Amino acid sequence: MSSSSLCGPCSHANRRKHAQKWCTDCEEGFCADCEQIHRSMMLTTDHTLVSTNVVHETENVAVIMNCDIHGKKFDLYCKTHDVAICVACIQSKHKHCSDAVISLDEAAKNSKTSTALDDMVDSINVALDSMKNIINNRNVAMQNIAVQEQTIRKSIGEMRANLNKHLDDIEKKLLDELSELYTNCKSKYGKVLKTFNKTANEIKLLQEQASQLKCVGSDLQVFLGTRQITKLINVEVQSVKSGTSAMQDYTIGIEMHPVITSLLEGIDNFGKIKVEEKNFSLPFKEAKIVQAQIVHTPVRLLFDSTGIRLRKKFKIKETKDETKVYGCVILPNSHILVAIYSEDKVIMEYSDDGRHIRDISVSDKPYDLAVIDSYLIAVSYDDFMEIMNIIDNNAQAKVNFGSPCWGISYQNRKIYIKVDEEGIVELDLLGNRLRTIGGKFAEAGWIFHITTTKDRIYCTDFEKDAVYCCCMTGEDIWTFTDESLSNARGISADGDENVFVVGRESNSLMMIQHDGKVVKTLLTESDCLNDPVGVHYNKDKQLLLICNQYTGEVFLYSVTKESYI
Repeated sequence: MSSSSLCGPCSHANRRKHAQKWCTDCEEGFCADCEQIHRSMMLTTDHTLVSTNVVHETENVAVIMNCDIHGKKFDLYCKTHDVAICVACIQSKHKHCSDAVISLDEAAKNSKTSTALDDMVDSINVALDSMKNIINNRNVAMQNIAVQEQTIRKSIGEMRANLNKHLDDIEKKLLDELSELYTNCKSKYGKVLKTFNKTANEIKLLQEQASQLKCVGSDLQVFLGTRQITKLINVEVQSVKSGTSAMQDYTIGIEMHPVITSLLEGIDNFGKIKVEEKNFSLPFKEAKIVQAQIVHTPVRLLFDSTGIRLRKKFKIKETKDETKVYGCVILPNSHILVAIYSEDKVIMEYSDDGRHIRDISVSDKPYDLAVIDSYLIAVSYDDFMEIMNIIDNNAQAKVNFGSPCWGISYQNRKIYIKVDEEGIVELDLLGNRLRTIGGKFAEAGWIFHITTTKDRIYCTDFEKDAVYCCCMTGEDIWTFTDESLSNARGISADGDENVFVVGRESNSLMMIQHDGKVVKTLLTESDCLNDPVGVHYNKDKQLLLICNQYTGEVFLYSVTKESYI
């Protein structure tokens, strides 16, 4: 009889009574009498009790409770590395994390009601929806190619009926070629579908485990399971995104011989079967993106009513040489990334309450950053850029320019980067160059910072104290200059294409209306702005981030706006 089948308090008194309820907080079973006592006690009145019939379902949830290196039970948690550890791990791998190590019970407290669990469940649900769409798309593609194959067969048959026996051999040759190519295409589709079906099943299994955890798991199980399952789903999602980013569609066609109907002597083929291959990418939706689509409705935000409220001010830790901050961003989880242009070659990650989380090592001194999704960022360096996975700190793509490159932005699954003597270069997520917007963007040597919206590009020229706004093809929309904006630097846009811009010498934050005609000052030197350069606005969180270049001071503001439909 398992421990969950017996009443814990009765067992302590050497009585054997069957448990009818299980307390997920105390991890102990209770009979009917002991349950009433447990519920009536002040310390345990808010505990969660579930039927013992469902407790055994958690056995299917693979939550690792012991250290796989030392074999000891997890009893500590390292905040720096976001991992559960045992006592022996401190000496072996976490010697320098003493300030970040807390008890596992403290870390797991209230994890069952944490947003991490909800985010994990959302990620699984969205991943399954995306898998369903991808599989349906591939099934339709395979059906279409089957229809194409049948159409060609009919065309060949009709032509063959008008020809004599002399064409039997070349007809067979062409049909054999068609069958071979069709089988090859069908096989390729089948392999892709087999892989996606397997991944879908694996994600469904994680979904079931997550559901069981949420229903009957203890805080400790939920805490560990959430992180373990989240890592597994991230691996599956990354695998699917990699697979869907370079899929191919096949179109079978035929070119009839131009004089086949003339039945001229010497014709040795019926036609030519061709397979047109083209890269085809299906977007893999992520939970945060879907949530944004659900929550946000199209509204027009009132420029005049925009206000900001300081949420947190903190100072980043010192670096080996002079601190220089040019770029900063807010991640979807509200964490802050600050690009430190120093020999340390790191991007510092902080929580939104100013707590230092970790240093992310990068290839060179980073200049600017752009957020792609919850785990991918684009980073610009002196003469190259990288697309980087901040989960495993690996670069997924690298593009060398041979000239200094500065501001970087992400929009519409494209990356935009300012490169000296070239202009604004547009890249896809594989690092392939798509086009370059030259003109004044190539000629002006003092355009360092850019940002983008769905159909606009904005940049600042700090020599001319100007802000430029153009469409995605490079045609000018408006130019803004004002004597109160001196040495224009960092720039970011809100959902209505109004822009926030900082002046490094004027020590100010200004907001420019979408038409470039109206401006207002939101912050000045009296608000502790001192050589501000980095600025980033997160539309989903409505958070505005500003960084002073040399003092290392970081300011996080909430942006408030009245709106109307």
